[in-house]
Amino acid sequence: MALASDLSPSLMDELKRAIAERGVVIYDDYDFVPVAQVPSSLEPLLGKELPVRPLAVAVDVYGTLLASAVGEIGPVADWDGPNEPSTETVATMGTAFPHDLAERLRRIVAADHAKEREHGIPWPEVDSPSVFARALDLEAEDGARACVAWECAMNPCSAMPGAAGFLACCADRGMPLGIVSNAQFYTPLFIEAAFGTTLFGVPGLGIDPELALWSWETGRAKPDSWMFAELARRLALRGVPVNRILYVGNDARNDCAAAGEVGMMTALFCGDARSFKPRLDDSAALAMPPTVLVQSWDDLRRIVCT
Repeated sequence: MALASDLSPSLMDELKRAIAERGVVIYDDYDFVPVAQVPSSLEPLLGKELPVRPLAVAVDVYGTLLASAVGEIGPVADWDGPNEPSTETVATMGTAFPHDLAERLRRIVAADHAKEREHGIPWPEVDSPSVFARALDLEAEDGARACVAWECAMNPCSAMPGAAGFLACCADRGMPLGIVSNAQFYTPLFIEAAFGTTLFGVPGLGIDPELALWSWETGRAKPDSWMFAELARRLALRGVPVNRILYVGNDARNDCAAAGEVGMMTALFCGDARSFKPRLDDSAALAMPPTVLVQSWDDLRRIVCT
């Protein structure tokens, strides 16, 4: 079974067009993403000054850089309750998906995760085209088409308000910009479609490709701290100590506690109520709280860039 990294350039172009047409919602300045209510235990962290000015910044994607319907991605997304796909929903995807596809995906993901844990990876990641291909008895490229169609229908994304301005502010100040994300091969395509620009370099969002760590490439997913440690290693080679790296994410455990474990400063983003995960009862999140809590990218820009 071919992996996503083996997909042809022509197929990637096809999927990029499909995502641009069906997978993103473009907001204007008057659209509204609901801000989460701040838990009382986290109120002292709201807008708090950072202990030192960051020399590099890295960000999460889903629920942070991108606003999305589910807040996670692909075959590991939480489709329970109101997000559970119905027969009517999957019928709109242009493919005759079986009504029990979500359950098929869960079973395959669970089996893949169990196999990788036997090899010592505590939080493994799956390869989405392979999962969909096995669930639907398809070849790899059709598996890729299926997972993108599913994602477009179940989890359309939009650019989080203010995110582009924050990244531009950091790039203007010469800060290296990175990403640490639980992601699939199509995640960069969703980002570029949502923001209407390229992900890497300037002009564009300014992300440094050498500082972009994706779980589908590394095989390790958050809350494993491996990707954060690897980012810290790469930045150390550029003279940036780990305590001068700021990581921004919407999940107090998967993002802030995992990044804090390796020594990074962390900003817990609560700018989207649908995806905010304060993890108030999670021992790891309680043991390693975020450095600061922010309600918008504009708030974070004031903290970091002024």
